[in-house]
Amino acid sequence: MNLKQIPSPLSFPGIILCALLICTLSLGAEEPATTAPPAKEKYKSPMIEKGIDPEFARHMFVEPELAKSVNKSESLWINDVLRVGAYLRPRFESRNNLNFDKSNKEVIDRAVQTTSIFFLFDPSPYVSAKVTVQDARVWGGEAPASSGDIRANFFNNTPTQIAAGQSNAALNSTDIREAFLMLKKLPLDIKVQVGRQIWAYGDQRMIGGGNWTINGLSYDGARIMLERSDFKVHLFAARPFWTQSGTNGVISANDPTLNSASKGTDTTLFGTYSSVKILDAVTADVYSINVVRKWKPNTYNTTTNLPNASADDPLAMNRSKQNEELYTAGFRLTNRTENNNLPKGSSWDWTLESAWQSGFTGKRIREKMLGYDLPTAYQNLKTEREKYTGQFHFAQTGYTFFEKLRIGGQIQYASGDANRSDGSASTFQTLSNPRFGVIPYFNTVAGISENIDTKNLISKGASISYKTDEYGTFQVSYFANDKAQKQDAWYAVSGAANSVSTIGSANSSPVDTAKGSTESYTNNVYTQSYSLGKHIYTEIDLTWMGKINDNVSIWMGVGYLRAGSAITNYRNALFTYDANSNSFGINPNYILGKHKAATDGGMAYLQVNGAF
Repeated sequence: MNLKQIPSPLSFPGIILCALLICTLSLGAEEPATTAPPAKEKYKSPMIEKGIDPEFARHMFVEPELAKSVNKSESLWINDVLRVGAYLRPRFESRNNLNFDKSNKEVIDRAVQTTSIFFLFDPSPYVSAKVTVQDARVWGGEAPASSGDIRANFFNNTPTQIAAGQSNAALNSTDIREAFLMLKKLPLDIKVQVGRQIWAYGDQRMIGGGNWTINGLSYDGARIMLERSDFKVHLFAARPFWTQSGTNGVISANDPTLNSASKGTDTTLFGTYSSVKILDAVTADVYSINVVRKWKPNTYNTTTNLPNASADDPLAMNRSKQNEELYTAGFRLTNRTENNNLPKGSSWDWTLESAWQSGFTGKRIREKMLGYDLPTAYQNLKTEREKYTGQFHFAQTGYTFFEKLRIGGQIQYASGDANRSDGSASTFQTLSNPRFGVIPYFNTVAGISENIDTKNLISKGASISYKTDEYGTFQVSYFANDKAQKQDAWYAVSGAANSVSTIGSANSSPVDTAKGSTESYTNNVYTQSYSLGKHIYTEIDLTWMGKINDNVSIWMGVGYLRAGSAITNYRNALFTYDANSNSFGINPNYILGKHKAATDGGMAYLQVNGAF
């Protein structure tokens, strides 16, 4: 072969030829052995074996035995990363004369139901999510679709029927109880939870989920969580009240430009909660929970263009109320070190908790002399900001015999205010706590009647519970509720004072339908038409909780209440006081037999819990 006929490797034909030779040699050569990369192992949620983490089961209020069987069930996991579940709780209630009014007995018989469906996503070690859809309703609460047709009473999603003179009415609510992301394995193994969520700390005396109520509490916010086996630190913040509307027609019911009845202002709840185990014998919690409300702008007279007078801030030119700042700091000690459960076996358990409050109410108070306002010309010379100075203390102990019988007692103190017109607000301000009871101390907060709040309260209680092998748990509880300060009010479970009264007030309605108790707002004994009473009421409860199977339990209870001197002295007062004439007179309601004290009240309920 003539070498000149062979194309140069640098020429285009040469390049093609070299490529063909290489391909030929490659095809003819034996392919070397290669090792295939290992198949990636499919992720499986660790909660399938360990059970659902408590942070993902906050929407249910069930006893520990039922919670354990439901949270460890593997039957409703899909593809090892998605857990679907449901919680149904119909409850029947009968509340009789909890206002202790002989002529206007408060009788309530109703059935309420909470229903929720949740979706728990745990697709990787780095992120989890949960969405809980919840419906809360009163049985028979749907409005008829048309009058005269009995079928209409059973149609759902029909419009709300509004009575004459009624400004508005709300439908039974179906809403999103939870919708949050949980980011995991961040630096230092920190977790971040963002979205709509449920918080529960300690025995929930300060902040909790309120699951005993028909709808429960949810917090729109975020948490940063650093957790180890022997300690944890949580930082959290939420917005319970925001006046801003969203884009694209999404409006806030609290937007004052759209709702003239909106009286709130932007509010932020924030704080920290830290826990540490000490020698595996004691859990110590330290917390700071704070609520800050933005100031309210003043309104102006359209004619004079001057600011209107404000009782909350007499000297303000641009604000009718200052910022409200409520700071609550406290600690809790307990020997319940295993997820807050009672110690196993025959054992002694105990808990101590205290909290103190500071900050400002947002009001400015005119300074007084000897308890009286200065002459009009001098009233606005000096004002002072009203300060929060409340405190809370709690002690509880008990002993469990044979892992079945527990005998325990407790006392809680929530400060009151002897003079609510001065510059110190000493009544303890309750936060977003359930006010009722939590596991494992179900029905040991303030009784099943839900008739009192932990404000201006000294509550002494005792309980005996017995857990049988086949017939559930029986419990008897006793509460003696007294005022911390006789001059302060008896507070309803909502936190509002039961203070509407015809006795001692010249400006109130002649018909008194409030619960009411003796009180003296300014601690002026010369304007009281009754002797101040200290004892509010006594309550005795009998409850039973029984697990029927791995998904259902039944609770029931009855309670008896008896009014004390703080209520009977008020309702049976013979005289009234007229502030305008500064004189006493005969109480006409007493003469006519109206609104006298009925000392006996009662509460009963039956509840079915279905958890899946």
